[in-house]
Amino acid sequence: MKLLADENIPLDTVELLEDAGYDVLSILKKYSGISDREIIHLSNKEERLIITFDKDFGFHVFDEGLLPKMGIIFLRDAELIPEKTAHLLIKLLQSGSSFKGNMTVVTEYFVRQRKFHV
Repeated sequence: MKLLADENIPLDTVELLEDAGYDVLSILKKYSGISDREIIHLSNKEERLIITFDKDFGFHVFDEGLLPKMGIIFLRDAELIPEKTAHLLIKLLQSGSSFKGNMTVVTEYFVRQRKFHV
């Protein structure tokens, strides 16, 4: 699975995901400073699932209609240590859930999905 880690995803988390076999493009490493809109366009171009702590992506999707094809995983708990974040993501990615066309909201205690309006 191809992932796009927003700038707010720690490099330790990115490295743990890569160690688990995921293809991760880190905005922090390669495109630091680009806008959320540019991230959505990049995710569509490269067919990558966005992972972020940034709640503004919900606004871009549901209010502006910018739709990332592969979906978004929004991590609500920015206080998680990178290892815990990676563990939650790996568990979720291995769960068989479909992320395409969804905003997936994740905390340590629950996962909720909301379909994009097309």
